[in-house]
Amino acid sequence: MKKNRLFLLWIIPALLVSGCSQLTARPALQTVDIKEGALYDLRSQTPVSRDQLIDIILASDYVVLGERHDNPQHHDLQLWVLQQLQAKQWLKQLSLEMITPQQQKNVTALSPAIAEDKAALQKALAWPDDGWPWSDYDELVQLAVKNSIPLRSANIDQDQIKALYQGAKAPPPVLLSAGAKAALLRDIEESHCGFIKEPQTSKMLSVQLARDDAMATDLLKTHGGTALIAGAFHARKDVGFPLHLQQRAANKTLVSLAFVEIDEVASQEKLTALAQQYDVIWVTPVHEREDPCAAFTKSR
Repeated sequence: MKKNRLFLLWIIPALLVSGCSQLTARPALQTVDIKEGALYDLRSQTPVSRDQLIDIILASDYVVLGERHDNPQHHDLQLWVLQQLQAKQWLKQLSLEMITPQQQKNVTALSPAIAEDKAALQKALAWPDDGWPWSDYDELVQLAVKNSIPLRSANIDQDQIKALYQGAKAPPPVLLSAGAKAALLRDIEESHCGFIKEPQTSKMLSVQLARDDAMATDLLKTHGGTALIAGAFHARKDVGFPLHLQQRAANKTLVSLAFVEIDEVASQEKLTALAQQYDVIWVTPVHEREDPCAAFTKSR
């Protein structure tokens, strides 16, 4: 490796002097370039096709499909990706943030025969509708069960959450930079519309880190071919579970794909930030939703 590096250090100036080659930086994507429905590889700063996306995933050990939980189109696009991966025989496991460890015994007992009946499948999983709406994930679960693809929990249980929040259990070890920790604390506060402050934010940070670590742990139980369905924040390379995965298994490759709404790339600053957070983005229309802060205001 050192020999190759020395060779490159010598040859690049020579090429520039001789005029045989001119090295130019690839121009960064601009907000005017971004279109709804399109995919962009943020590493190469180029648009990619759907087929190219699948090829990128096929060359990797794992993929996370980061969603806005309440956007129906994100679930439709996730299903399309999983169908392609299953058809290519890459998909060996499907992990979901929405399944708890307590539900895992129900998942393990599933058979393909039950997959056609969504209501029976929901009942067998003991999937409550008061948390993650079953209609958002039923077809993703169906795909796995029909094709005998193992389903796994990628989360922690309520008793673990309680213990972490109360300080009775320590969060998992992960090397967070000061900037990453500040970003996590800021996101926790903003996601609660500024109505929670310290020490609650630090307690919630412990829970967030434990969830991310559980996702990394789940993926590392397989050699590859695992797709994870999770919230887009968990999928962030700079502060989410990919950070845990990288620190624990640097030899494993992961594609972080985020489904982002068009307003999330509305400024150059936002687009530049996304390039630090994800490998690929799939741009969708904005899903109309009520003001999430209204519920906090009413409860106070």
